[in-house]
Amino acid sequence: MANPVTVELMRTYLERFGWSRYEIVDEPYEAEGLLRTGWRSHPEVEGFTLVIDPMVERECLSFRVIEVLSAPSELTDPEAHYQLMQALAFLNYLLIIGKFGYDPRDGEIRFSIDLPIDANTLTYEQFVHCLRVAILSTERYAPLLEAVRDGDMDFEEFQRKCQEEPVREVMQALRELLDEIDRALRSRRPEE
Repeated sequence: MANPVTVELMRTYLERFGWSRYEIVDEPYEAEGLLRTGWRSHPEVEGFTLVIDPMVERECLSFRVIEVLSAPSELTDPEAHYQLMQALAFLNYLLIIGKFGYDPRDGEIRFSIDLPIDANTLTYEQFVHCLRVAILSTERYAPLLEAVRDGDMDFEEFQRKCQEEPVREVMQALRELLDEIDRALRSRRPEE
């Protein structure tokens, strides 16, 4: 029998992950509530709010980073707004897990991952995978999207930076691996 994806299970997984700061919120018209938590990458930044919502009636589990940015059309330069919509479309093409969404009613930009949960078991490892994707995608792309919204970067530069980043990360990981191998080899050599 599959374990049901409930707020209680999400709370257990969140605490196991090491996050103890969260709030369980009841939702009107839904059997399950949701978890509201968040993180801050640096003490001087505002941070991000994450909502983990098991929507039992819809047989879906949603990880949503809400209010990543705000870009109301009436308050955003029209050209920057157009560039921002292109950037969001490009990200949604590029990303395998998750998507950025734009709400034209108020200009909210959010990141979300939605999983079907009909009669399935959600493992802790799957939970952590989704949590990490939400955190890393938001941390990586929010500053770039903000620069586009503010007119400091156009779509072409945004696209270039998005494609350069994975190469830079792989090169950094390779450099670290080679340094670790070098240290290991040096520690094995007999003293001369």
